Amino acid sequence: MEQLSNIVGKNLASLRKARGLTQQELAKEINYSDKSISKWELGYALPSVDVLKDFAEFYGVTVDYLIREQKEQELIATAQKETPWINLNHGLILAMSMTFIVLVALSVFFSEYYSPFSSSAPDPESRRWAWSIFIWMVPVCLLVAAFETRRFWRPNKIAFVVLLSCFVWFLFIAFAIHFAFFARPSENVWYILVACIPIQVIIILAANFRRKPKEKQ
Repeated sequence: MEQLSNIVGKNLASLRKARGLTQQELAKEINYSDKSISKWELGYALPSVDVLKDFAEFYGVTVDYLIREQKEQELIATAQKETPWINLNHGLILAMSMTFIVLVALSVFFSEYYSPFSSSAPDPESRRWAWSIFIWMVPVCLLVAAFETRRFWRPNKIAFVVLLSCFVWFLFIAFAIHFAFFARPSENVWYILVACIPIQVIIILAANFRRKPKEKQ
């Protein structure tokens, strides 16, 4: 039977890789040095009980789970399955972020200076511009959603790529709509959407780029 330190090391390494994290990224998440994580994963040392508890809490498993031999498939499935309270917390953060953006847009829209319903606005053209705030709100919401997805749901790379791509396209669309309907004089700049194509290619290529793990160097 393998030594306990080797079993724990294999479990920790498999869980980390299944989460799509490098040792440096994991070190930032759990506040341990990447050198310590490398030492534990290679089986050179056995983490203390307190450290094992931190790993168990991060991956949503028990300490007993970490010290027993596990099948590779089971480790991957466990790492990619977050606990319900973590999903709820992340969902609430995303919902509150979206709510904040919408409230800011509504505050600007109904302000005394910009509101199209206000007769006391010093600049009549500003009232026409106020409607465009809801156009710009869309790409901002998509950018925040992409950031939250990348930060809290790392294994879900597809969702991140889709949201980031939507952000780029809607940002350029917002520019085109603003110049076409709200700017004075108006201008047709829909051709700028062509610039989204190379950016889209860059996003897809960057999403498939994987850094070589340090322990394999």
